[in-house]
Amino acid sequence: MNPVMKKSFAILSLSAMITAGTAYGVRSDTYATALMNGNHTVSFSMKEEAKKLQATGVITSIRMDGDHALIHIQGVGTDGLVLNVDKDTVFQMADGTKLSLADLHVGLTVLAEHSMVMTMSLPPQTPTSKVTVLDAKIQKDLMGTAGRIEEVRSENKDDLRILVKGEGLTESSPSEVVLILTKATAIVDKNGSKVATSKLVKGANVIGFYGPALTKSLPPIGTAWKIVVADKEE
Repeated sequence: MNPVMKKSFAILSLSAMITAGTAYGVRSDTYATALMNGNHTVSFSMKEEAKKLQATGVITSIRMDGDHALIHIQGVGTDGLVLNVDKDTVFQMADGTKLSLADLHVGLTVLAEHSMVMTMSLPPQTPTSKVTVLDAKIQKDLMGTAGRIEEVRSENKDDLRILVKGEGLTESSPSEVVLILTKATAIVDKNGSKVATSKLVKGANVIGFYGPALTKSLPPIGTAWKIVVADKEE
């Protein structure tokens, strides 16, 4: 494991450190654990670690490392939140149907139950106990491109296309793509809440998710499954 990934998963071993403190006779409700993150130290008690928060967002990347993974939601780059998940994390659909980590993919809107404890990195990382998929169904093989809308084309109200230039989110995703929007295309903000189509204007920052079927043109053309409007609220 490279140094970056080691730091990323360091937080997952905190419970062992807490156990060690208890073994030495320290009261479990006051024992403080310190997490090193770069030049910063984050200290917390078992009570703090046990408390849970919830966050919703669209998955923009999943980095695997054995039974562990880093799931980035609510943005790309230094934006958003990274969920540290492992074999003890529960994965499910909104109706309770069980899932596995392997079922998750970019583009899914999820509700995460995670610890109050977070690293001071950008984006922050946090241990996650449950991930619930809020979409009606899993859509395998999705690709994604994050960037700016360079052009909006509309022949009529039922024909809207946007040209997105930026960076591909998966190995096979192009950095530039024309996305065709249909009635089935979900348009949401970084938290997965619906937003108006009128937000899709030239210059807007978006993250487009689409199926693997692309034309061989330059830029390629595909059908949008979900568009995340990534511009920050004013």
